[in-house]
Amino acid sequence: MKKIKRDEKNSDYRAGDGIMGELLTWRFPNNNYTNEYGLDTSDMETFKKNPIASLAREICQNSIDASDGTKPTLVEFHLFHVQRENIPGIDELNDEIKQCYAYKKDSEKEGKALSQMLKAINKKEIPCLRISDFHTTGIEGAKENLRDTPFYNLTKGSGVSDKAAGSGGSKGIGKFASFVVSSFNTVFYSTLAKDTRAYIGISKLRSRPFAKDKDLLTMGIGYYGRNDKNYPILSDFHLDPDFERQEGKLGTDVFIIGFKAPQDWQDQVISKVLDSFMVAIVRGELAIKVGDIAVSQSTLKNVLRDDNLLNSCSKYEKRRIVSQYELLQDGDGVSSKEIEINGQNMATIYLKRYPAEEADKASNQCVMVRYPYMQIKYQRLGSAHNLSGLCIIENNELNKRLRETENPQHTDWELRRLDDDKNRKRETREMKKMLEEGINAFVLETLKDPNAKSTDLEGAGEYLPVQDIEGNTQNFINTNTISLVSQPIKRVKNYSPKVEKSGENGEGLEFTNGSAGGNTEGRVPKSKKDEKPDPSDDTDNPPSQGGIDPSRRGRALRRVPLSGIRFKTLVQGQNNDQYACLFEATSDVKNCEFAIKMWGEGSDRYDVKIVKASVNGKECLIKDGVVTGFSLKKGERYRVDYQVETKEKFASEVILYAYR
Repeated sequence: MKKIKRDEKNSDYRAGDGIMGELLTWRFPNNNYTNEYGLDTSDMETFKKNPIASLAREICQNSIDASDGTKPTLVEFHLFHVQRENIPGIDELNDEIKQCYAYKKDSEKEGKALSQMLKAINKKEIPCLRISDFHTTGIEGAKENLRDTPFYNLTKGSGVSDKAAGSGGSKGIGKFASFVVSSFNTVFYSTLAKDTRAYIGISKLRSRPFAKDKDLLTMGIGYYGRNDKNYPILSDFHLDPDFERQEGKLGTDVFIIGFKAPQDWQDQVISKVLDSFMVAIVRGELAIKVGDIAVSQSTLKNVLRDDNLLNSCSKYEKRRIVSQYELLQDGDGVSSKEIEINGQNMATIYLKRYPAEEADKASNQCVMVRYPYMQIKYQRLGSAHNLSGLCIIENNELNKRLRETENPQHTDWELRRLDDDKNRKRETREMKKMLEEGINAFVLETLKDPNAKSTDLEGAGEYLPVQDIEGNTQNFINTNTISLVSQPIKRVKNYSPKVEKSGENGEGLEFTNGSAGGNTEGRVPKSKKDEKPDPSDDTDNPPSQGGIDPSRRGRALRRVPLSGIRFKTLVQGQNNDQYACLFEATSDVKNCEFAIKMWGEGSDRYDVKIVKASVNGKECLIKDGVVTGFSLKKGERYRVDYQVETKEKFASEVILYAYR
């Protein structure tokens, strides 16, 4: 085993056997009179939004990609403190930061950042984070330092990657997440691979001029290596006093020098790994150890029961983590379906619908995971559904195609990244569309399940005395004593529909009674030669029930949904076909129409025919499954009791139409 010895005369480290006499120090190459680089380069900025979470995600992704086939891949996060003088080349690195500060001290942004780096690097004791992986191959290629080898790409490449299609990462910039959480942007990589032991230090600072030539600047990045070519040091790296990688235990150690450790950093790491790699953990592909906390396939259940470990999560992140675990247990209420694309099963969708009393457990999202079982994004399912979903894409052609479209953070699929290959872009778009359609179809199938439970709706009796659908008088104040249960509701988005003005550009529009879907195909533009409508006509009144008012022909009346109304939908009894809708009118409207839609995913809406209805106890006319012929008065509360054809529960959308 090669040892590092300290040369007290010049404070440089010199390596043992085979490289005697080579100077180990920090070197910051010149830019050959080309670009100047600042602190805030794009590769660093990518991970500054959520640095600890980005670090956890990128590290685990890289370790899974380097798996030696022994399961699970283990990643260990350990915080320790070290005396300043024990960090290799610390004085030379300090001098470099001083020169950067002298060059940019008058810059409000960079001057302040460099000043903070100087304070951090001159502390007597410096916090460091060691991240070690096990059951991996280590990083090969350090011995010869050849291009296109893993060690070269990690330490010298930017946007360079040699990872295969089934890997988690592929953009070659994830490594910069480690520098973002260092108080002076410095990281040491140490590895034991089958070909050698090696380490190298890297510091990402900024360009600064050389003393002898003011026109010549540094590249901003520096290496702690063994020669002017910045070759890695072929020896062990010892910094954590409690750790030494044993012979034969291949793997990689990342040492983040001057670790910016927020108080809840452990919780942030655990939460992000659970959210991003739940499938990998449940399937025994990944395990982590953060301080004294072990998270693995066997400990996962107890970890999720410890609320203190998920304090850094938002409400929806926590729901997403727990629901992923539940979906993977294949327990009660979980249904699954294979999604076929181009004749092959490419993905599996898991769904769980929660009863109304457990609505707070639903994530209302479908987590999208691709091989090697890393979450990429999530698709919203709508808050009214009480659903949690999980879609797992295996190691197949779809996985390969989607991976090509991912952004550098691996958090979205962006087809425009294939603009240079139109055919491949079109093919990938079609595959992605088939995946989404498969998910949507299964969501709709699940929503139509008649076995879903429902519960009493709190505060259902806030309205005035009315009659129920059978004509029985009810006291509005005591409505909550009736057997009413909650149905998933859809809140109408507040917006002002654009209404074309009559007579613009010398043309008018005829109108028809319209349809339940708000279709305006009945509008027929008139020729410019036709007579313009009389501006004295009153356009505020809608058409009569008997058809188009002859006096209004040529006017541009449109059937539009009313906005700004919040509906509360209730199920009456246990037959699932009788409902009550409660709301307050926001304006005076004559001759309204009341329609019900079954709410699918995205823009999918399905007509639900109403067969009987009353408004505040007064029976209404039904036409083509839509309630028609009633008016609203601003500020008054209304209750529409209605009966539908279907006896299955469904997520509903209420639409009130008016002619304007």
